[in-house]
Amino acid sequence: MNRLLLAATLAAAVLFGVRPSLVHAQGSAFSDKSQTMAVLPDTTVTPFLFDGELYCHVGGTLLHMKRQGSDVVAVEPDTVFVKIDDNIEYIVRQPVTGDLYFTATNRKGQSQLYLRKIEDGKKPKNKHVDLDGLEVRHPTFSDDGRIMVFSTTGRSNSANSYDLWYVTLGKSGWDTPHSIGNRINTRADETDPFIADGRLYFTSSGRDDGDSHPHLYATPLVAQQVESDTVGMLPVGRGRVSRLPQPFNRTAAASASLLIDSACATAYWILSPDGEHSHRPLRSFTGSLDSRLLWGYAHSSREVPIAGAEVTLLLNGKPLCRTLTDSLGFYSLSLPAHQTYTLQYSKPGCFTVTKLLPPLEGEDENLVVEEHRDIVLEGLPFGTQLQYLDLFGPGVSLDLSPRGIETLSPLVRFLCDNPTCSVTLTLGDDITADEEFNSLLTAHRLERLKSHLEERLPATVKLLFRSACDGSQKCASASGISRLTVVINP
Repeated sequence: MNRLLLAATLAAAVLFGVRPSLVHAQGSAFSDKSQTMAVLPDTTVTPFLFDGELYCHVGGTLLHMKRQGSDVVAVEPDTVFVKIDDNIEYIVRQPVTGDLYFTATNRKGQSQLYLRKIEDGKKPKNKHVDLDGLEVRHPTFSDDGRIMVFSTTGRSNSANSYDLWYVTLGKSGWDTPHSIGNRINTRADETDPFIADGRLYFTSSGRDDGDSHPHLYATPLVAQQVESDTVGMLPVGRGRVSRLPQPFNRTAAASASLLIDSACATAYWILSPDGEHSHRPLRSFTGSLDSRLLWGYAHSSREVPIAGAEVTLLLNGKPLCRTLTDSLGFYSLSLPAHQTYTLQYSKPGCFTVTKLLPPLEGEDENLVVEEHRDIVLEGLPFGTQLQYLDLFGPGVSLDLSPRGIETLSPLVRFLCDNPTCSVTLTLGDDITADEEFNSLLTAHRLERLKSHLEERLPATVKLLFRSACDGSQKCASASGISRLTVVINP
């Protein structure tokens, strides 16, 4: 079977557009933002990104996975890299020079590193890069191009498991390679290194985290050490190693080959659910990994979920992003770390709740930090009569008393939070047995009430003031009560 026919056959085995149902469980907020892009066949799979395009080396064949947004819409045999070398498994661009580095398996079954140097006016040629006889898989570069990290079995005659090694660029080329050290490497496999935004991501099956499946980890590529007023740079591989949270890692499931497309803030990785390798979903997550993931639920005081509540994130008073709670009251927001934010929860018929979000401990690790915040939203009922008694001063005072102002403050706040409401306010006084006096007193008090509310409410709130002493209702029982009836409609 020729190469193109084989690629087409493999491509036909890939399923596209599979979207999981959202699962909202405690601690699973990332599931709202991740999805399955494609299900890959049960064979050796090596995905990689090149110039923003997603490729996958499957069963000895290189495929181009064409995306539209966050979906894979087509998988086609590669027609570009085959012209460079028809055995390319993985290719990456040196970020400063633009030179191409790729790996291909030789006749002995070893993965070798090659350079295709880009020079103006010269025809590019492939050159084998000998890194002290080491096998090279999955090469990746630091942002300045001076450090290359790769996975290897060690010396060419070694039977050890895969470890991460690195090499630095000197004046005359790549210097002697070094093991990245036992802070990262274990007795099991460390593979799939990928560098993005100063962090090294990798797959490890040998770290003590509760199960034997490969999982995804991250560490600062070059850590900082602070001593009094001096900041020193530690060697590569000396930073703290952190396991990535959900959805990148799951219990009893294998995760591998994390890739990050910084241009569109999307991460890709392969997940083998429940530890089974019969299929390999290629997953994607949209959002910065140098971020803080805020999630939670909006509900009433009776634990009833509130759907459709708007969650707004503000920085320095300016809205950054908004989202709505779903039918379960669930929301999640991904936001850049190391800032102090204001969070607002609002819904028609509810009071707006504002919370301050200071930076969290752990954000300096430059990994996703999760924060769980539930919120209780309550409001005033629409279409129901609300009663307020004795809002004015003693006797026949026309001014609202301090207690009366305090009593009305929740109503004022509610109408400010719901500025499109229409409100009917009906006031009646039974201060004396004189009906004409009570009617006149009510009229003056309505004017004071109107002035008090109009000074504090948005102009969009529609207010209708009525006297209970007019018409068929009488205010002459001498009960000594001042009664305000309020009906709010959306």
